[in-house]
This record gives sequence, C-alpha cells and structure tokens, in this order.
Amino acid sequence: MTAPRTHEGESERAARYRQLEKEWQNDVGKDLLDKPYKARGSTAVFHRQFDRIAREVDLGSPGVVLEIGCGKGHLLARLNELRAAGGPTMVGMDLSRAVFGLRGKGLVGVQGDGEAMPIKDDSVKALIYDGALHHLIDYPAALVDAYRVLVPGGFLILFEPVSSPFSRMVHRVLDPLVFRKVVYESPIDQEYKDHFREERVIETLQNLGMDLTYERTDFLAYPLTGCYAGSVFGRSEPLMKTLLAVEGACRRVPGLRQLAAVVSWRFLVVARKPPATP
Repeated sequence: MTAPRTHEGESERAARYRQLEKEWQNDVGKDLLDKPYKARGSTAVFHRQFDRIAREVDLGSPGVVLEIGCGKGHLLARLNELRAAGGPTMVGMDLSRAVFGLRGKGLVGVQGDGEAMPIKDDSVKALIYDGALHHLIDYPAALVDAYRVLVPGGFLILFEPVSSPFSRMVHRVLDPLVFRKVVYESPIDQEYKDHFREERVIETLQNLGMDLTYERTDFLAYPLTGCYAGSVFGRSEPLMKTLLAVEGACRRVPGLRQLAAVVSWRFLVVARKPPATP
C-alpha cells in the first residue's frame, strides 16, 4: 500500500504517510496482531518479551501505565495479569480501531496519535512503546511528548527494533523476497525504514535529562518466529524455548554477549524522568 513518490515537500509527504498508516492499520494491520499468538512457539517468545518489560514496571502501586501503539492489548493484558491488588490502571492508546476491543479485556482504550497524545501533563507513571515508536515519523517529538505526560520520577520503557548495520543489511537482502509473498509492514515501516535510529532515541532522552539503561536483546528465537509474517519454526514451542535458553546462556558469557548484541533484533531502553525537586 505504498503510495507513489511525488515532488511534494517533506511535511506533505509525512502527512500523506500518516494518513496511509492509519488506513492500513484499520484495514490490514489490526488483523495481523493475533497472528504471532496462533503458534505456540512464537507465543512463548512474545510472552518472554512481555515478562522482560514487566520487570521494569511497578505493578504493585497505583497510578497509570500507558502503552502507545497497544494494538489489541496483548502486552497490557499480560501486565494486568501480573499486577498486584491496588496496582496500576492499564491504559492503551492506538491509531487504529483495534483499541476499542480493550474494554472487553478489562483495560482502558484510547484512540489517539502517539506524536501528540491527548493525555494530561505529569499523569502517567510508566509509558511503554513495544515496537510502536518506529511507526512514528517524528519519533523524537513523540519522546518529548512522552516526557511531558510522565510524572516526575516516572519511567519510559522502549522495546524497539535495532537499527544496526547488520539489521539493515538483512532487510536489504530479505525484504524483496519476503514481501513478494506477504505484506506485513505498514506504509511508514516501508517508506521510513532507514529513518529510525536507536542512537537518536538515546540522544533525545539524554537531552531531556533522563537517566537510562540500554541493552540489545533477541538475536535468535525472535527472528525465527517470523513475527507477523509467521514461520514454520514458530509452531514449535519446545524449539523456541530451547532457543530462548541458548540466548540466556550466551548473555552470561562476556564474549558471546558482545557478539549477540551485534546480531540482535531488539533493544530495550528504560529511562527515568528526573524526580521533582523539593
């Protein structure tokens, strides 16, 4: 669903692709969101990712946990399962109509744009992007807006695709082959593929004065799930759990840990907004 290039300006091009993105998410993307969970192996991988994110969220005290680009709420539903009594309210925001299904899962859903959130200042204790930030064209501005809505001392959690020389090389080789058979990348994914950079994400957060941790993850099991395209490997839960165990073992060995980072497909950033001064 990629529109033809014209001699338009950058702002007109961005506006056009934002509209195309919304249409694609409503017509195509929302129906792909359940695909990884129809195979037991890929479900195990995604649940492992969810649990890794959950470790960075305070699920034992009140407040609001907001996920931007929540889709059908798979991550939020997992966090809701893990929350303690009296824990936070789970809120999801998404561009597509998929967000309206969150109420049936006991979650709060808001349809909105992650680049300009209809959320009050200093109102969210934890804000999560799980593979959604790279769908925003002006993602540095989105991060500034995320900072705005966080309470002082609140946390921003990003789990996004790596933008390494390795990942870009693999995309250049495999994308022409993969997309002849299946289209699971959105218009912004396709048009702005080389636009998203994790180093720019980190720089933006540091310029906001946020303290952060950063790591690369998911070099083995996750890419073999095929994600929303699916794969034969993703059907096997024993295989995927074995690969996850191998990843965990490699992370405990210094030399292998550095090598795994080079070929990883996801990065995790946990950034804290400075607490209020007395």
